[in-house]
Amino acid sequence: SDTYLCMAFPVPTSRDSYIVDFLPHASMDTVHHMLLFGCQTPVSTSSYWDCGSVQGTCEDESSIMYAWARNAPPTKLPNDVGFKVGRNSGMSFFVLQIHYGDVNAFRDHHKDCSGLTLRMTLKPQPFIAGIYLLMSVDTVILPGKKVTNADVACDYDSYPIYPFAFRTHTHRLGKVVSGYRIRDGKWSLIGRQSPQLPQAFYPANKEVTVRYGDTMAARCVFTGEGRISKTYIGGTSNDEMCNFYMMYYMESKHAIPFMSCMEPGSKELFRHIPDEANVPIAVSPDHMHSMMPVGNTADDQHLLKTTKAEPGLDLDYHLEQVSTWPQSSLQLGQVSGLALDSDSNLVIFHRGDHRWGTDSFNSQARYQQRSLGPIQQSTILVVDPANGRILKASGRNTFYLPHGITADKDNNYWVTDVALHQVLKVSNDGRDRTLLALGEAFTPGSDINHFCQPTDVAVDPETGNIFVSDGYCNARILKFSADGTYLSQWGAGSSDRRRRTPFRIPHSLVLLPDRKEVCVADRENGRIQCFMAETGEFVKEIKNEEFGGEVFAITYSPAGDGLIFAVNGDSPYHSAPLRGFVLDYSTKQILDSFSPTQKEFKMPHDIIVSKDGSVFVGDVGSKAVYKFTAGKLHRSVKKAGIEVQELEEVEAFVQAKLKPPPNILKTAAIKEKQTVAEKTPPVVEAEPRTSTPKSNKVESVLPAIVVSLLLILLLVIVFIGVFMCWRKNKRNEMKIEPRSVGGVLGKIRAQEGKPSGCNSTASISVHLTELESLYSLGLTGPYVWWTAENQTICE
Repeated sequence: SDTYLCMAFPVPTSRDSYIVDFLPHASMDTVHHMLLFGCQTPVSTSSYWDCGSVQGTCEDESSIMYAWARNAPPTKLPNDVGFKVGRNSGMSFFVLQIHYGDVNAFRDHHKDCSGLTLRMTLKPQPFIAGIYLLMSVDTVILPGKKVTNADVACDYDSYPIYPFAFRTHTHRLGKVVSGYRIRDGKWSLIGRQSPQLPQAFYPANKEVTVRYGDTMAARCVFTGEGRISKTYIGGTSNDEMCNFYMMYYMESKHAIPFMSCMEPGSKELFRHIPDEANVPIAVSPDHMHSMMPVGNTADDQHLLKTTKAEPGLDLDYHLEQVSTWPQSSLQLGQVSGLALDSDSNLVIFHRGDHRWGTDSFNSQARYQQRSLGPIQQSTILVVDPANGRILKASGRNTFYLPHGITADKDNNYWVTDVALHQVLKVSNDGRDRTLLALGEAFTPGSDINHFCQPTDVAVDPETGNIFVSDGYCNARILKFSADGTYLSQWGAGSSDRRRRTPFRIPHSLVLLPDRKEVCVADRENGRIQCFMAETGEFVKEIKNEEFGGEVFAITYSPAGDGLIFAVNGDSPYHSAPLRGFVLDYSTKQILDSFSPTQKEFKMPHDIIVSKDGSVFVGDVGSKAVYKFTAGKLHRSVKKAGIEVQELEEVEAFVQAKLKPPPNILKTAAIKEKQTVAEKTPPVVEAEPRTSTPKSNKVESVLPAIVVSLLLILLLVIVFIGVFMCWRKNKRNEMKIEPRSVGGVLGKIRAQEGKPSGCNSTASISVHLTELESLYSLGLTGPYVWWTAENQTICE
């Protein structure tokens, strides 16, 4: 009993890669707990070793990436978050540690296949995951004493981290474990749980972030009742542990994969801990089975299974860019607005050869470039949403600086022009007729007859009423009848009338026809506010730290209980990647986030979702429209040691298996010591107000041809070497037992999961014993496929 066995497994790629999912295969009937470490140099690379002795897990510093106990369900990371491993991470090996608590589980002489499946991707993740471990190392639980508290606290002195999951761990005597962030004397709960429940990673309090100067604290509550001797912190089942694991993410450029705190907190500090930390959590069988693991970024698995999705919009899918759309260039200017007409065609509103720059307006918001005249190009394009082919073009010699666009049920376009300070109703017959004009041309104002840089229009399909967000100078929403008669207006709402924050650029509007509400993207406040369309009465506010301080545009789908799609923007006060979000209207939770795979967003400005679930994003900065559709996530569960899988959408698929080690059990105890990575105080950088285009690598055709010829030659040489080696082995009848290569029997082969760009006819399968012979010949380079189509190398 109490045997600790470890096995090492190399990260199956030399490139930077990212773990995005953990799938455990174990039962508490056999395994007490599993820990996955990442390190550069494991203690051993043999099939397994006793890591409960002085050997431990890694020669160098190890980082905990995953922990499992008590039949915990799988843990899935939020989208755009991954544990970085591979080339530049300092983690070239995984080390899986399994603690077998009770030898009686093996009385039937079975072999154990407990292990872990990792889903990985080569796609860089904007946020890197890490684990912060708060652990007591010197607690003593007195026999018979009803309550013993183990307290841990450390000051935090690094870059901001965003907790998204937590896990508690004790042995039999633990009653409740709680983790907190302390800021300015206020205790904010990160997570609290009974360690006697399945020890999964549960969703953390998403409103809590940790920054420089905060204090991290945790308390474990134990009971000594039933014990006749002192209980210490240790590695056996009769010892105790006090661990609070906090899974977090942080910006990739500041990533620290593992941090720990083992300092006992002062009695003075813990006098102020909330009372909830001292209240044991009752554990019942019903409660045991009702707990859910952490998911996408919401109570995702529960939501995804219970939400009624409309045909064409499956919430089990993740939005991915359609890289082949559009099939031909659209030759756009700054894309300011998107809409769908009644035929479900995509309508694009762009600025042609005009651009909004710092010299476009004076301090009174009057347009300064009227001498340029109106835009001569067709500013309104109707395109086929399937292939991007232009079906109709209009809007010539009419607009100066287009902004928002909406199509009504008659396919007329309601548009805003920030230079004209007007809202215009324009025909779609190609004759560029203005059917209705609201506001005075080129004259800003704030009364009911004037606008000041109005941004967007929403149209009620039943009543024909229109709603205008106004805008860059004014902070209001106006309501008009279909014929342009003024009806009402209102400003920002608040659930607390004492703390009403005015709009700061109401930038995008969408009508929710099934709810009879209108929602606005309040850009600079980084929030979405919704109101009753009839009265303007405030309904709700949606705000999330992942928006990064700004919300540029929103749209809506009635699928399920209602989904809001949004895009964020650069903020001078926050730093967050530019991306799109899918939010549950009812719970306000983020269900998915997405961004382009080939290029990055520069300034996503508008968003629209079609009836089939396709999402289009118009980008002012890159003068492009991106299409995203839902792609099914690849899942495969196979038992045996550590199994590493690539996602379908990435460049390769590597699968490796480890043969279960012989059933050898040794009594041992363990006490892992973790060191915190060296930290430096954060440096606050002011982001530019406007997105700056990032430099792109310029690919040249001639070097590609030269490289292709060299690679083809290399491939021929490699194949000749493989053939000669095989013939040599055949003649000498040399055979090596699998155990001579560390108990590993595996194959390295090309899988069907290679991207479509790779040569699907190429296939290499090499037995590891043959691979050793290749190494003896000096043929140690990677096998490669080169494709002329996209000039990529697939290892």
